[in-house]
Amino acid sequence: MATQTVDKGIKLSALFGAEHVACWLSAQSREDILRRLVDLLAATGDIPDVEEAYQRVLAREKLGCTTLAPGIAVPHARIEGLNRLHIALGTSREGIEFCGHGSAPVKLVVLILTPADDPGGYLQAQAALARACNQEPDLAEKLSGLEAPREVWKVFDSNGNTLTDYASAADMMNRDFPRLHTSDPLRKGIDEFCRLGIGELPVIDDDDDLVGVFSEEELLRVCLPDYILWMEDLSPILHFEPFMEVLKAEADTPVAEIMLLGGNYATVSADAPAAQVAKVMLKREVRQVLVVRGRKLLGVVTMQDFINKIMRA
Repeated sequence: MATQTVDKGIKLSALFGAEHVACWLSAQSREDILRRLVDLLAATGDIPDVEEAYQRVLAREKLGCTTLAPGIAVPHARIEGLNRLHIALGTSREGIEFCGHGSAPVKLVVLILTPADDPGGYLQAQAALARACNQEPDLAEKLSGLEAPREVWKVFDSNGNTLTDYASAADMMNRDFPRLHTSDPLRKGIDEFCRLGIGELPVIDDDDDLVGVFSEEELLRVCLPDYILWMEDLSPILHFEPFMEVLKAEADTPVAEIMLLGGNYATVSADAPAAQVAKVMLKREVRQVLVVRGRKLLGVVTMQDFINKIMRA
């Protein structure tokens, strides 16, 4: 069975119909809701193995619940034998605890099934959904109040959102990510390394422009200058004297004084093809790429993000 690629400029509303919308779902379990949405798509006759599709969706959800915006969950899976992208929607007036105990209630669930050999389709559909959310920040609340499936479909049809011809860096980047300000003290940067378990933090100025990256490697270089690295006799630093000097000033030293400058970290433009992100990671031998528009920092794509979203979307 040949995979049908998504036509350039196709409207998001063309990928599902009113018959693929379930309104006012009760407070069921996540598994029940996913089963209901898979069954809606199964009625099209395009799902080769409905039970297998359902199990793949459950397996993908166990890797991590995907939320697009407050109140919106986007479960998804790649399905063997599927010949095109499929979408089903479910709404809840009260809100569903979809992503686990203590998580924010979800009022809109959008299930996306894509062919196993089409890693970009999910990102394209998700990007179109994100644009709809940007147009109407209260989209989930609005849809949760509609009783008729066709009314839900008409909301998507009227906003005119279309799928882009390719998945871009902006489609796969994390918009909610840790960062530092040029005036933040060294102490905060070290604390963030320890708290988050990451080794690099982008640094922005008062205009949210990217000005550098604060990294664990650069921190160690400050603590151990080049001349120490060439010393055979380490007795003068056995008690970490250079580290002590840095720590004495950690509250007063801004991270901007020891951050990496532009030539030492990787960036891509927001509209760059997602494939370019992987190319940059390999050529630059980095594990994260910063996504920018001009000098503005918009998001971050890590190696793990890329694997999750392309290889396991």
